[in-house]
Amino acid sequence: LKFLKLKNVAPALLEMKNCELAIPGFFKPGRPIVQIRGFDPHLSVLSSKQHPRKIRIYGSDGKDYMYLLKGHEDNRQDERAMQLFGLCNTLLSIDPQTMHKDLSIRRYPVIPLSPLVGILGWVPNTDTLLELIKEYRMTMKIIPNIERKLMTSMCPNFETCRIVNKVEIFRYAMDNTYGQDLYKVLWLKSKNSEIWIERR
Repeated sequence: LKFLKLKNVAPALLEMKNCELAIPGFFKPGRPIVQIRGFDPHLSVLSSKQHPRKIRIYGSDGKDYMYLLKGHEDNRQDERAMQLFGLCNTLLSIDPQTMHKDLSIRRYPVIPLSPLVGILGWVPNTDTLLELIKEYRMTMKIIPNIERKLMTSMCPNFETCRIVNKVEIFRYAMDNTYGQDLYKVLWLKSKNSEIWIERR
Protein backbone atom coordinates (compact mmCIF):
# COMPACT_ATOMS: atom_id res chain seq x y z
CA LEU A 1 0.00 0.00 0.00
CA LYS A 2 1.68 3.21 -1.18
CA PHE A 3 -1.20 5.70 -1.27
CA LEU A 4 -4.46 6.38 0.57
CA LYS A 5 -7.34 8.63 -0.40
CA LEU A 6 -8.16 11.15 2.30
CA LYS A 7 -11.88 10.78 1.58
CA ASN A 8 -11.65 7.12 2.70
CA VAL A 9 -9.73 7.67 5.94
CA ALA A 10 -10.63 11.21 7.07
CA PRO A 11 -13.46 12.72 5.00
CA ALA A 12 -13.91 15.56 7.52
CA LEU A 13 -10.35 16.77 6.81
CA LEU A 14 -10.98 16.70 3.08
CA GLU A 15 -14.10 18.85 3.51
CA MET A 16 -12.26 21.33 5.73
CA LYS A 17 -11.56 24.54 3.81
CA ASN A 18 -10.34 28.01 4.85
CA CYS A 19 -9.86 27.27 8.56
CA GLU A 20 -8.95 29.81 11.17
CA LEU A 21 -6.34 27.36 12.47
CA ALA A 22 -2.65 28.13 11.96
CA ILE A 23 -0.43 25.75 9.98
CA PRO A 24 0.96 23.39 12.68
CA GLY A 25 4.31 24.50 14.05
CA PHE A 26 4.37 27.87 12.28
CA PHE A 27 2.49 30.13 14.70
CA LYS A 28 4.67 33.02 15.89
CA PRO A 29 3.23 35.70 18.21
CA GLY A 30 3.18 39.14 16.60
CA ARG A 31 3.49 37.78 13.04
CA PRO A 32 0.77 37.19 10.44
CA ILE A 33 -0.89 33.81 10.91
CA VAL A 34 -0.61 31.37 8.01
CA GLN A 35 -3.91 29.50 8.12
CA ILE A 36 -4.96 26.10 6.81
CA ARG A 37 -6.73 26.44 3.46
CA GLY A 38 -7.19 22.73 2.83
CA PHE A 39 -5.65 19.26 2.60
CA ASP A 40 -4.30 17.27 -0.33
CA PRO A 41 -6.77 14.47 -1.22
CA HIS A 42 -3.99 11.83 -1.30
CA LEU A 43 -1.69 10.49 1.44
CA SER A 44 1.58 8.69 0.74
CA VAL A 45 2.29 5.64 2.91
CA LEU A 46 5.97 5.18 3.78
CA SER A 47 7.51 1.72 3.86
CA SER A 48 9.05 1.89 7.35
CA LYS A 49 7.86 -0.33 10.22
CA GLN A 50 4.91 1.78 11.45
CA HIS A 51 3.88 2.90 7.90
CA PRO A 52 3.60 6.63 8.67
CA ARG A 53 1.63 8.80 6.26
CA LYS A 54 2.91 11.83 4.40
CA ILE A 55 0.27 14.57 4.24
CA ARG A 56 0.23 17.92 2.44
CA ILE A 57 -1.53 20.95 3.92
CA TYR A 58 -2.27 24.02 1.79
CA GLY A 59 -1.53 27.31 3.51
CA SER A 60 -3.22 30.71 3.15
CA ASP A 61 0.14 32.09 1.93
CA GLY A 62 -0.07 29.91 -1.21
CA LYS A 63 2.61 27.48 -0.01
CA ASP A 64 2.29 23.74 0.59
CA TYR A 65 3.34 22.32 3.96
CA MET A 66 4.33 18.66 4.19
CA TYR A 67 3.98 16.59 7.36
CA LEU A 68 4.53 13.06 8.51
CA LEU A 69 1.60 11.57 10.42
CA LYS A 70 3.00 9.02 12.87
CA GLY A 71 1.11 6.57 15.03
CA HIS A 72 2.09 3.98 17.65
CA GLU A 73 4.92 6.20 18.95
CA ASP A 74 5.20 8.79 21.69
CA ASN A 75 6.08 11.94 19.73
CA ARG A 76 6.44 13.95 22.93
CA GLN A 77 10.02 12.64 23.10
CA ASP A 78 10.69 14.05 19.62
CA GLU A 79 9.19 17.35 20.76
CA ARG A 80 11.55 17.46 23.76
CA ALA A 81 14.51 16.68 21.47
CA MET A 82 13.58 19.66 19.25
CA GLN A 83 13.40 21.88 22.35
CA LEU A 84 16.85 20.66 23.39
CA PHE A 85 18.17 21.37 19.87
CA GLY A 86 16.74 24.88 20.14
CA LEU A 87 18.67 25.42 23.37
CA CYS A 88 21.85 24.06 21.71
CA ASN A 89 21.37 26.47 18.79
CA THR A 90 20.98 29.39 21.19
CA LEU A 91 24.17 28.43 23.03
CA LEU A 92 26.07 27.99 19.75
CA SER A 93 24.91 31.40 18.52
CA ILE A 94 26.06 33.30 21.64
CA ASP A 95 29.33 31.50 22.38
CA PRO A 96 32.31 33.57 21.09
CA GLN A 97 34.08 30.44 19.74
CA THR A 98 31.11 29.12 17.75
CA MET A 99 29.00 32.17 16.82
CA HIS A 100 30.82 32.82 13.52
CA LYS A 101 31.08 29.19 12.38
CA ASP A 102 27.47 28.83 11.17
CA LEU A 103 26.85 25.90 13.53
CA SER A 104 23.25 24.90 14.18
CA ILE A 105 21.00 21.87 14.34
CA ARG A 106 18.17 21.92 11.83
CA ARG A 107 14.84 21.60 13.60
CA TYR A 108 11.36 20.73 12.36
CA PRO A 109 7.90 21.08 13.90
CA VAL A 110 6.75 18.22 16.15
CA ILE A 111 3.11 18.34 17.24
CA PRO A 112 1.91 15.51 19.51
CA LEU A 113 -1.84 15.03 19.00
CA SER A 114 -2.19 12.30 21.65
CA PRO A 115 0.25 10.07 23.59
CA LEU A 116 0.61 7.74 20.57
CA VAL A 117 -0.10 9.98 17.54
CA GLY A 118 1.54 13.12 16.23
CA ILE A 119 2.63 15.05 13.18
CA LEU A 120 6.19 16.00 12.28
CA GLY A 121 7.24 18.64 9.78
CA TRP A 122 8.66 17.10 6.62
CA VAL A 123 12.28 18.01 5.92
CA PRO A 124 12.72 18.25 2.12
CA ASN A 125 15.67 16.75 0.22
CA THR A 126 16.49 14.21 2.90
CA ASP A 127 16.64 10.43 2.99
CA THR A 128 15.91 8.11 5.87
CA LEU A 129 18.71 5.85 7.11
CA LEU A 130 16.56 2.91 6.02
CA GLU A 131 16.35 4.23 2.44
CA LEU A 132 20.10 4.88 2.28
CA ILE A 133 21.01 1.43 3.58
CA LYS A 134 18.41 -0.32 1.40
CA GLU A 135 19.70 1.48 -1.73
CA TYR A 136 23.29 0.56 -0.88
CA ARG A 137 22.42 -3.09 -0.25
CA MET A 138 20.46 -3.39 -3.49
CA THR A 139 23.40 -1.93 -5.41
CA MET A 140 25.86 -4.29 -3.73
CA LYS A 141 23.49 -7.29 -4.14
CA ILE A 142 23.13 -7.75 -0.38
CA ILE A 143 19.78 -8.99 0.98
CA PRO A 144 18.06 -5.75 2.15
CA ASN A 145 16.67 -7.22 5.38
CA ILE A 146 19.45 -9.71 6.15
CA GLU A 147 19.34 -9.04 9.91
CA ARG A 148 15.61 -9.79 10.02
CA LYS A 149 16.12 -13.03 8.06
CA LEU A 150 18.88 -14.14 10.46
CA MET A 151 16.73 -13.38 13.49
CA THR A 152 13.70 -15.25 12.15
CA SER A 153 15.89 -18.20 11.12
CA MET A 154 17.03 -18.47 14.74
CA CYS A 155 13.54 -17.87 16.16
CA PRO A 156 10.49 -17.72 13.84
CA ASN A 157 8.38 -16.12 16.61
CA PHE A 158 10.83 -13.31 17.38
CA GLU A 159 8.09 -10.77 18.23
CA THR A 160 6.67 -12.99 20.99
CA CYS A 161 10.03 -13.78 22.65
CA ARG A 162 11.02 -12.45 26.05
CA ILE A 163 13.37 -9.47 26.08
CA VAL A 164 16.36 -11.57 27.17
CA ASN A 165 15.86 -13.90 24.19
CA LYS A 166 15.35 -10.98 21.82
CA VAL A 167 18.69 -9.50 22.89
CA GLU A 168 20.44 -12.85 22.33
CA ILE A 169 18.84 -13.24 18.87
CA PHE A 170 19.68 -9.63 17.98
CA ARG A 171 23.33 -10.17 18.99
CA TYR A 172 23.43 -13.29 16.84
CA ALA A 173 22.23 -11.26 13.83
CA MET A 174 24.76 -8.51 14.51
CA ASP A 175 27.63 -10.98 14.91
CA ASN A 176 26.80 -12.52 11.54
CA THR A 177 26.54 -9.31 9.49
CA TYR A 178 29.12 -6.79 8.40
CA GLY A 179 27.54 -3.70 10.02
CA GLN A 180 29.37 -1.16 7.84
CA ASP A 181 26.51 -0.17 5.52
CA LEU A 182 25.98 3.39 6.76
CA TYR A 183 29.73 3.99 6.85
CA LYS A 184 29.99 2.87 3.21
CA VAL A 185 26.94 4.90 2.13
CA LEU A 186 28.35 8.12 3.60
CA TRP A 187 31.67 7.45 1.86
CA LEU A 188 30.06 6.72 -1.52
CA LYS A 189 27.70 9.73 -1.32
CA SER A 190 30.55 12.15 -0.55
CA LYS A 191 32.09 14.01 -3.51
CA ASN A 192 35.49 14.05 -1.83
CA SER A 193 37.23 13.17 1.42
CA GLU A 194 36.69 16.65 2.93
CA ILE A 195 32.91 16.31 2.63
CA TRP A 196 33.12 12.81 4.11
CA ILE A 197 35.05 14.13 7.14
CA GLU A 198 32.46 16.92 7.61
CA ARG A 199 29.61 14.39 7.52
CA ARG A 200 31.18 12.19 10.22
